[in-house]
Amino acid sequence: MVKILPTLVALSATLSVVLGHKPHAHHAGHSVHSLEKRGTAAPEPTGCPAYAPIAAGAWPTLDCIPYPQDPQVQAWLKLVDMTKVPVYPLSNDGVCPPAGTVPAGQCWWTCQKCTAPGDITFCPQPETWGLTYDDGPSPDSPRLYDDLKAHSTQATLFIVGSRAISYPATLQRAYNEGHQIAIHTWSHPAMTSLSNEQIVAELKWTEKAIVSVIGVTPIYWRPPFGDVDNRVRAIATQLGYKTSIWTDGFDTNDVRFFKLFPAEVNVSINGVLPIAFAQKSLKMMPIARCLGDAKPYKEGAGTFSLAGSPAASSSAAASGSHSGTATAGGSTSTASAGTSTSSGGPKIIGNSA
Repeated sequence: MVKILPTLVALSATLSVVLGHKPHAHHAGHSVHSLEKRGTAAPEPTGCPAYAPIAAGAWPTLDCIPYPQDPQVQAWLKLVDMTKVPVYPLSNDGVCPPAGTVPAGQCWWTCQKCTAPGDITFCPQPETWGLTYDDGPSPDSPRLYDDLKAHSTQATLFIVGSRAISYPATLQRAYNEGHQIAIHTWSHPAMTSLSNEQIVAELKWTEKAIVSVIGVTPIYWRPPFGDVDNRVRAIATQLGYKTSIWTDGFDTNDVRFFKLFPAEVNVSINGVLPIAFAQKSLKMMPIARCLGDAKPYKEGAGTFSLAGSPAASSSAAASGSHSGTATAGGSTSTASAGTSTSSGGPKIIGNSA
């Protein structure tokens, strides 16, 4: 089992080579490794329409940071006591400032690789991989779901809100097949670059989109690029979410684009997963299962099961009105995993592609 990790890391890392797609508009012009000074003002959505109130039953503009002045967001803001949220300068698109300028108490994962006590970063049991996929659903997700289903394997799927309403049938399929559905924001921004109000908007609109499709409310969330600090954590925690990152030392590959393309799925189903499936001692499963959490939704288990097969959904879980375009699509993501060095072998949390 120890020998598999370098291979998985190498295969996962090929995503950054295989994929030649343009970055997301919010991140255009920034290299993953570039250094820029942190900004002091919240960013406005780039290339997005001016604010207009969102009509009942409608959604924010796809792939744009939702406007916090919307009445729906204003109602959600009442759920957060901002006096309990620490104050730190907003980042410039999540890019690290000069070394030594980040306060130690900020616990900024991007620049300090700091994790808070409540962060989920590894599975407690040996020989276990908390298998995750980010950024879906996408049109190529069904191929991934087919492969996982053929091996009786479920994963945690961190869903982008804009994709949830674009491909509701694919999200519903994932949920019906027992995958754990979780939150990955509405427009996939660097969360430390957002104002407190924008953070609430990104999380709650995504929650609302997912609930509109599958009928249950995810508890788990993952910040795009792992870009989280104690300010972002404080808001997410008050909203009832559990922050999941990756095991330290494994490349997240949650690079600066977020639409999933055939290459990501190809790397997963033709590269990483076959090797992982061949390791009979390696147990791959959703994060909630590796943590022994039988209720990954506010309403309870939904279709999720600790036993590994989809549970019978409740009437609330089985229902859910499809909003947006009912185009067939799927949820896949980037890959990352890591290890815990305690006895018993590696314990991994991360994506396979």
